Amino acid sequence: MVTDKMRIMELEAEVARLTKTIVDYEKYIDEQEKKYSEIIILQQATIDEQAIVIRELMARLNMNSGNSSKPPSSDAYKKPKPKSQRVRSGKAPGGQEGHKGHGFKLPEYVDDVIESAPSKCGECGTDLRNERGKVESSRYQMDIPEIVMRTVRYDKIRKDCPCCGGKNLGEFPEGVDGLKQYGPNLKALAVTLVNYGMVSIERTQEILEGVLGVVISQGTIQNFIYGCAEAVSGTVEEIRKEVAKSHAAHFDETGFRVEGKLAWLHSASTDRLTHITVHGKRGSEGMEAGGVLPEYDGIAVHDCLRAYFKFGCLHALCNAHLLRELVAALENTKQRWAESFIKLLLLMKEQVEKYKEKRMECFPPDLLEEHEREWDRLVEAGFSLNPYPVRKEGQKGRLAKGKTLCLLERLAAYRENFMFFVRDFRVPFDNNQAERDIRIAKLKQKVAGGLRSASGAIAFTKITSYIQTARKQGISIFKALRSAFLGQSWSVVFYQ
Repeated sequence: MVTDKMRIMELEAEVARLTKTIVDYEKYIDEQEKKYSEIIILQQATIDEQAIVIRELMARLNMNSGNSSKPPSSDAYKKPKPKSQRVRSGKAPGGQEGHKGHGFKLPEYVDDVIESAPSKCGECGTDLRNERGKVESSRYQMDIPEIVMRTVRYDKIRKDCPCCGGKNLGEFPEGVDGLKQYGPNLKALAVTLVNYGMVSIERTQEILEGVLGVVISQGTIQNFIYGCAEAVSGTVEEIRKEVAKSHAAHFDETGFRVEGKLAWLHSASTDRLTHITVHGKRGSEGMEAGGVLPEYDGIAVHDCLRAYFKFGCLHALCNAHLLRELVAALENTKQRWAESFIKLLLLMKEQVEKYKEKRMECFPPDLLEEHEREWDRLVEAGFSLNPYPVRKEGQKGRLAKGKTLCLLERLAAYRENFMFFVRDFRVPFDNNQAERDIRIAKLKQKVAGGLRSASGAIAFTKITSYIQTARKQGISIFKALRSAFLGQSWSVVFYQ
C-alpha cells in the first residue's frame, strides 16, 4: 500500500527529473543560440562583403568614358548619353566677333584664266568669235597640278687651271651622298603619312606608288623615318630643356606595344611644346628616363598617379579626372554630396575665367577660404554616408573600401593640389593638354598594333615630339619635316 510519504518522494523525484531536463534543454538552447548567432554573424559579414563586391561590380559595369578614364572607343555600342558639364556662357552659338575664319576666300591672284565665250549669237546666228566681250561673272577652282616624280642629275664638274694645270672639282650639294637617293620633299611626305597621318608603311607604299608611279620599298620608307628621327634629335633635346624650365607642365603616360610587350609612353608638355619618350616601366623609373621631371622645379599637372609625388616639384591634380569620378559616385550611390561637389568645381572654374578677365592672378583670400570650407564640409558629408568597413570577428584579409571611399580619401588628402588652379591662374583646371598630346599613340597602336622594335619606338617618339610642337607653333608639319631632311630642323623658332 502506497503511503503519502512514498507518493511525495515519487513526486519529488519526478520534479527533480523534470528540473534536470529543463536545465539540460535550456543549456542546449543556449548552445544552439550561440552557435546560430555565430553563424548569423558570419553570414552577415559575408553578405556585407558580397554587397560591397556587388556594388563594385555594378559600378564597373556602369563605367564608361563619361564617368571614368576609359577612352570613348571602349564604349562600343553602349555609348552614354552626352552630359556636358560646361556652364552656359550666354554667348550666341558659332564664331564670335573677332574670330579668325578659315573659309574659302577668293584669291587676289590666279595662275591661269580660262574664258568661256559664245562663238555665235543664239538668236540670229551671227559669228561672235572676233567680237570683244566683257566679264559677266567668274568662278574659281583650286587644284594641284598633276603630281609626277622629278629626277635631277647632279654633275660634278672638273676644271683644269690654264695657268698651273691644277685639276679642280666641284662639290655635290649636302644630302646628295650616293649614286641614287630620294629628295627631301618625298621623304617628308612619306614621314608625314606614317607618323602624323598614322598610315601604315605598307599603305604608304601603295599611296606613293599610286600618286607618283614609282615603287619605294617598305625598308626605304623605314629608313626615311630613322633618318628623320636622327635629324630632329637636336630639336627634341631643346624641347625637353624648355619644358623643364616651364612654370607649369602637363604629364601623362599610356601603354604601348613594343616588340610584342607592354611598354609605356611618357609625355611632358605645355600649350606650345610636346616631349614624348618610351620606356619599359610606367612608374618613377620611366618618368626619370624621360629627362624632364628629375630636374623640374615648376608645377607638375597630372592625374594623381602616386609615382609623380616622388619628385620634389609642386603638384597640381587634374580636375577633369575628378569630375568623372564624382559623376560615377553620383550615378552609383545617388548621394547628393557628389552632385554638390561637381557644382563647386564648375563654379570655381567659371570664377577663375571671370577673374582672369580682370587680370587677376589668383582668388581673393576670403573667396578662397569660403570654397575651402565648403570643400571640407562636402568631404565630411561624404564620409558620414560612406563609413569605413568594420572588421568582423573571424574576418581575415584586407577590408575593401570601395571606389567612393577611396575618392573621399583623395579629396581630403589632396585638397590643395586639386585647388591649385584657383591659387595660381597660370595652372590649368585639368590635364587635358597631356591627354591630347599622348592620344596620337593610341591611334598608332590601332593602326599598327604597336611597333616591332625599340629603335622604331624611339624614332616614333622623337618625330611625334617634333611634329606636335611644330603644330602647336602653327608651323606646317610637312614644311617642318622637309626642313629636317634639308638639315635645317626648326629649333629656336619654336620658342619665339
